[in-house]
Amino acid sequence: MATTVESIPASAAPATSATFKQALFVAVTAGLGYGFDSYAVNIYGLVLPEIKKTLHINEAQAGYIGSIFLLGYTIGTIGFGFAADRWGRKNTLGASILLYGITTSLAGLTTNIAAFAGLRFLTGVGGAGELAVGAPYTAEVWPAKTRAIGVGGVIFSLFSLGYVLAAGVALALVPHYGWQSAFIVAIVPAVLLFLIRRGITESHRYVAVQNSAAIKPRLWHLAGVRRRLVSGWLIYTANAVGYWGMTMFLTTVIVKRFHAAPIEAIRYALVFFLLQAVFAFLGTALADWIGRRPSAIIAAVIEIVSTVLAATSDSLAHYRIFGAIAIATLGWLWGVGDTYISELFPTVLRGTGFGIAVGGGRVVSIAAPTVIGWAIMHYGLQTPYLALGGLWVLTVIGYLLGPETKGKELEALTDEALKDDRTPG
Repeated sequence: MATTVESIPASAAPATSATFKQALFVAVTAGLGYGFDSYAVNIYGLVLPEIKKTLHINEAQAGYIGSIFLLGYTIGTIGFGFAADRWGRKNTLGASILLYGITTSLAGLTTNIAAFAGLRFLTGVGGAGELAVGAPYTAEVWPAKTRAIGVGGVIFSLFSLGYVLAAGVALALVPHYGWQSAFIVAIVPAVLLFLIRRGITESHRYVAVQNSAAIKPRLWHLAGVRRRLVSGWLIYTANAVGYWGMTMFLTTVIVKRFHAAPIEAIRYALVFFLLQAVFAFLGTALADWIGRRPSAIIAAVIEIVSTVLAATSDSLAHYRIFGAIAIATLGWLWGVGDTYISELFPTVLRGTGFGIAVGGGRVVSIAAPTVIGWAIMHYGLQTPYLALGGLWVLTVIGYLLGPETKGKELEALTDEALKDDRTPG
C-alpha cells in the first residue's frame, strides 16, 4: 500500500527557525568536521609513495586498500543518513568524527597490511557521516537565498582545506617522523571538534517533524522522490568516481610521469586544493545566482576539457595548469551537488534520501582506485585519466532529470516532490 501524501508534513513550515548565527555555527562546525574527514581521507593518497615502501605494496594493492576504504565510505553514507533521521543530526554528527578520528590514528600504529586495510574501512564508515549528516543539517538551517554558499561553499571549501592541512602536515612531519606520524596526530582535531559541537543546536525542521504525529513514509513509495534519487545517483556517480579516480593517485602521477620528488608532488597538490576551495565558493555563488542546474552543467564541461588536457600534457608546466583546473573544478561540482541533493527530499526523510542518493553514486566509486591502479600498471598513466573525462556526461543528465531548486524553501520543494508523486505517468 502506497504512503499517502497526507502522512507527510510538507507545506507546514516549522514554528521557529534558526538564527543566522546558529546556522553559521552549524555550517562551520559541519565543515570543519568534513575538513578533518578530508584530512583522514586524503592523507593516504598524499603519502602513498612512502606507505608503499613500508607495507611493500604496488599500485594495484594500494588501489585495493583505497577501494576497501570507499566500501566503508559507501556503507557509512547510507547508514549515517538513516541514523540522522532516526536519532537526530547533532548526535550522529558527533559519533561520526570520533569514529574516523580514532581509526585514522590507529592506522598509523600498524604496519600489518590487513590491520591497516581494516582500519581504513572503519575510517571510511565514520568519515562518511560528515557529509551524509552535515550537508542536510546545514541545508535545514541556512537561509534559502544563499543556501548553496552555506552548504556547498562553506562545507566543501573546508573539505578542500582539509586536504591542504593534510599536505601541510605531511610536509612538516613525514620527512622527519615518517608517514605514520601524519596519521597519529588526526585524533587531536577530532576530539577538539567533538567537544565544540556539543554547543550546536539541533535542526528546527527536524525537531518540528519529530514533534508532529506524522507517519514516516517509505522513500521508494514516492514516485517524485524516486526520480530525484535517480538524479542523485547519476550526479554522485560522476562526482565520487571522478574525485577518487583523479585524487587517489595524484601525487603518484606527478612523481612517476614528471619525475618530481614526492615532497614536490605534495606541494603541487596543496596548491591545486587551495584553488579547489576557491572554486567551491565560485560555483555555489553562481548556483545561488543562476541556478543549480546551469552552474553544475558549466562545471561539467570545464571538467571534461581540463581532464583531457591534463591527461595529455607532455610537460609538468602544462600539467600544473590543466591539472589544477581539473582538481579545482571538482570543488565546484561537489559544492553544488552537496547542496542540490540536500534540497531534494522531505525533512522526515532528508538524511535517508541524501544517504541513498550519494551512497548510490559511491557504490560505483568503490572500484575506482582498484581500476585506476590496475589500469596505470597495464596501460600507463594517460589512458585511465582520459577515460575519467567522459564521466561528467552523467552530471549533465542527472541535473536535467531533477528540478531547479534555487531560492526555494525546503517545504516548497517537498510540495513539488509530492505533486510529482500525484502526477499520473
